[in-house]
Amino acid sequence: MDAARIIERLRDYRAQNELFDRFVRTVMSNEHAARVVRAAVAGVSAKVRHSAPSGRYDTVFFIAGEMRSGTSWLRRTLSAHPEIACGHEGSFFGRDYEREEIPVYPGPVSSLTRALAGSEELRVWHGLPWNRWGDDYEADLRNLVRLSVDYFLSKEVARTGKRIVGDKSPQHTENLDEIHEYYPDARIIHIVRDGRDVAVSAMHHWWREASDRPGGIFHLTQEELEIRDAYLGDREGFLAEGRSIFTEERLRQLARRWSHRVGKAHRDGTTLFGERYLEIRYEDLLRDTPATLFRVLEFLGARRGEPLIERCIRASSFERVSNRRQGEEDAQSFFRKGVAGDWKNVFTERDRRVYGEIAGKQLAEMGYEVP
Repeated sequence: MDAARIIERLRDYRAQNELFDRFVRTVMSNEHAARVVRAAVAGVSAKVRHSAPSGRYDTVFFIAGEMRSGTSWLRRTLSAHPEIACGHEGSFFGRDYEREEIPVYPGPVSSLTRALAGSEELRVWHGLPWNRWGDDYEADLRNLVRLSVDYFLSKEVARTGKRIVGDKSPQHTENLDEIHEYYPDARIIHIVRDGRDVAVSAMHHWWREASDRPGGIFHLTQEELEIRDAYLGDREGFLAEGRSIFTEERLRQLARRWSHRVGKAHRDGTTLFGERYLEIRYEDLLRDTPATLFRVLEFLGARRGEPLIERCIRASSFERVSNRRQGEEDAQSFFRKGVAGDWKNVFTERDRRVYGEIAGKQLAEMGYEVP
């Protein structure tokens, strides 16, 4: 029990028990008891004021994957393992991460590396003529980033008591070269999903969280909102009419982003991290979850007995997190359908042509069928 909860309970007890003050006075009248109480209180206060994470990890890893590619599913699965703690959306890396590439979220964004590297005050302080603490700004900045990220990772290790720690953030996919600058010893798990399925899933996600709904954050065009309402109002009729869930410009944005990010992660991962880079497919994780998860656990150096694998799979199964059978669509849920190849049911001829023009080569290089 932490100090804050102890104090809260004591306050409640005092409010409810008129004998509390008398009890305290009796204890404190004894010199020895008073010293013990004061020492204990001082120790608790010091821990509350000055505690820092003391967790030490054996292995650090980062999950890369384009949005809606199964990164959240993989994170949940791994976090159910007794040796693995995997946080999410830390946005640690991405010096150039200032705005979302696809402008459905118009607000400013940032990363920890950007916050430190872009700090003019840090640069001024480091360059003070009387400052004898720093002599190499880039080296010091690199070490500060590593120490800062380690601080947050260590907090999670201290909280969970696990020895393998990682984070999954969408911008990892584009920044494996930057991650390598700070964590050449890290392990990278890159989960890849057919970009056309990614596009379909992303569009549903943006529909669900559109700014015209309470709490929504994504700004869609009026045409996109009308498409959403027509699709959700009569899905079968919408598709039967040959209508697309995308405007052409939005589909082009999605295709460009997937092609660039997935291709860059594949090249940087294999070149920079070598054996510390593992690439898996969303489709393989879906088709044979135990075998694919075994590969991931082996890669991380975690225990991988059959009972452990079954435990992890149960904790993150589609049925458990969605309360639906896999394949049953709920367009209002983060876990919409949980299948592969749904793009074939949704893409129009125009969609196939447009996406193929932009990302067809990358699809083929990643082993996906391109009609």
